[in-house]
Amino acid sequence: MQTEEKPNQHVQNRLLHFEDCAQAIDQLFISALESKGDVAFDEFIDFASRFSKLSVYNAMLVRLQRPGAAAVGSRKEWQKIERHVLPDAIPIVILQPFGPVRFVFEYSDTDGKPMPAEDKNPLLAKGKVNELTYERTRKASENYFVEVVETDQYGNHLAGTAAGLGVCPIVVTQNKKQAFRVKLNAKHDLPSRYATLAHELGHIYCGHLGRDIKGRWPNRRKNFHSPKAMELEAEAVAWLVCQRNGITTRSKEYLKSLIDEAGLQAVSMYTIYEAANRVESRTIPKKEIALPGKDVIFY
Repeated sequence: MQTEEKPNQHVQNRLLHFEDCAQAIDQLFISALESKGDVAFDEFIDFASRFSKLSVYNAMLVRLQRPGAAAVGSRKEWQKIERHVLPDAIPIVILQPFGPVRFVFEYSDTDGKPMPAEDKNPLLAKGKVNELTYERTRKASENYFVEVVETDQYGNHLAGTAAGLGVCPIVVTQNKKQAFRVKLNAKHDLPSRYATLAHELGHIYCGHLGRDIKGRWPNRRKNFHSPKAMELEAEAVAWLVCQRNGITTRSKEYLKSLIDEAGLQAVSMYTIYEAANRVESRTIPKKEIALPGKDVIFY
């Protein structure tokens, strides 16, 4: 019987490198499948196809480091279209042909001449929401064990995300009880962050990420056969809240496309109204709020 020849050390090292990379990429994909279903496959393929000037592997490195990246380029490439890289920009590391690594920068880390169709970004909103309203809405979510954080690690085409914090119903960090976490793109302006906050809280309050530990909403994930229906409910919550607070979004067009794709069979209007009411509650846990650089304000 012939036995398989043991690979030499160089081959073993390359195989280990392959396994490490596969584990990182595949875990990201599995997490996306758990939250988005089969549509995650299309998103992964579409992301790589959009960055046609990069290798497929480098496109995936961009996705790992800057989810939602709109466009990437070197300092010289951005200068060619009359944009400059901001001083505090965080570089994205990709592989350099015939060299070690290369640094590129995402669109939201640059400033200068607007890119074509920049004002048509469906994630951006307009309005006069003030910082106090935003902070009170964010703080009120702590009543529902939601942690809201802002991150500069998202690209221009990713406004925010919401997630459950694992199998434990409650996670205690810094004396705060948390069951869910919302991340918002810190590079978006205040009206856009508020609209995104309403959308991601909509996912949580509609039960898309599991039940509330106090029974204020059930786990409704099993009610949906398509992630599009869950997206429809969350976007309806965001549209309702934004309309009532003087913020203009492109949600109406987005909602129409979702209705065409997902239908309305699994949608609950009662759940949407209840979720919107929770977003608007703004009853902060300690009856006080401190804005950055300002005194504490009591209610």
